[in-house]
Amino acid sequence: MKKNKEIYNEILELMGETPVIRLKNIEEYFNVKNELYAKVEYFNPGGSIKDRVGAYMLQMAEKENLITTNTVIIEPTSGNTGIGLALYAVKKGNSVIFIMPQKISMEKELLLRAYGAYIIRVPGNVSPFSVMSQYKIAEIIRNIIWEKRKPLSKSEIEGIVSYIQILINQNNEKELKKIFEKAVDPNNYAFIPNQYFNKNNPKAHYRTTAPELWKQFNGELDYIFAGLGTGGTISGIGKYFKERKDIKLIGVDPEGSIYHHVKAGLTVEEALKHSHPYLVEGIGKNIIPKTINLDIIDDIVVINDQEAFSMARFLSKREGILVGGSSGAALFGMIKYLKENNIKNKKAVVIFPDSGRSYLTKFFNDEWMKDNNLEVNDEIILRKLFDECKI
Repeated sequence: MKKNKEIYNEILELMGETPVIRLKNIEEYFNVKNELYAKVEYFNPGGSIKDRVGAYMLQMAEKENLITTNTVIIEPTSGNTGIGLALYAVKKGNSVIFIMPQKISMEKELLLRAYGAYIIRVPGNVSPFSVMSQYKIAEIIRNIIWEKRKPLSKSEIEGIVSYIQILINQNNEKELKKIFEKAVDPNNYAFIPNQYFNKNNPKAHYRTTAPELWKQFNGELDYIFAGLGTGGTISGIGKYFKERKDIKLIGVDPEGSIYHHVKAGLTVEEALKHSHPYLVEGIGKNIIPKTINLDIIDDIVVINDQEAFSMARFLSKREGILVGGSSGAALFGMIKYLKENNIKNKKAVVIFPDSGRSYLTKFFNDEWMKDNNLEVNDEIILRKLFDECKI
């Protein structure tokens, strides 16, 4: 809905129609001979691009009669999709449970709790196939609720969340596996939108983000850069644009993720041998979700934590735009790609998924950076890194 009213009926009406900002100071500082733009998604009411996805997945689930007001919404999330889901759930009266890796910022957990969500934390360095992974824990909770076959009270939900968190803390894989493998008949008292495998994830961007970008640039774009998380953003936007013109889609992936290895031709099993933990949140994966179309992506740039965080920190001082680490990664990847490939006189847009306010105690905090063996002199680091890249 267009944001041209003085009074709105609900917070959901404020989703979308986020601004595009020219990054002139960044262009000049890094001597980029292209027009650089950013679509700044923290102007959504929940503070990220995932508002679009969370709300759209639940809207479609409601139309398909997969959820009612008695349904408990359960989702593995890095935080932002959870907020999008919570915004919709608050309006409809659903309870929500989110499963988050330990590395995710406390700010995101507190934000989700502020919306009334229940939170479970899981180790971030486990296999996606482990019963300790956020994906399997979501299914375990769903199975417990399915088995009860009735609407749950707040105290009942709290009891389930507390019990599962205790099992995780105790590393009790035997009991978790027992619950996971128990045969239970599905019903609509619990629902996992599953942003990693839900077709409505990329479709949300095909129907909202992409048309906005097309209108904002009148279709005159040459490159789109985006971090690779679930892949829904770049896949949905990319499909829309490639149906209409020849454009280059460049994904940005952190070291430790498997996307760039699979894109280069490795099997998932081979790629997992190169997988390792990293600190930047919201991008990279140790699975290949059904929501990403690697074939539509023209190329992938690989970045590391230092590059992502230094660029995000630098951007706030240079452009006054406070964004998260995945945005810093995407911007670094865009500049690196354009300069290394000697690309000039093109229009390029980068997607900034969320605000830096969710990371103030993390990479915006010098002490946290030092504790994680990261440098804090961003300008020197970025100069050095770009010299090393010979750009």
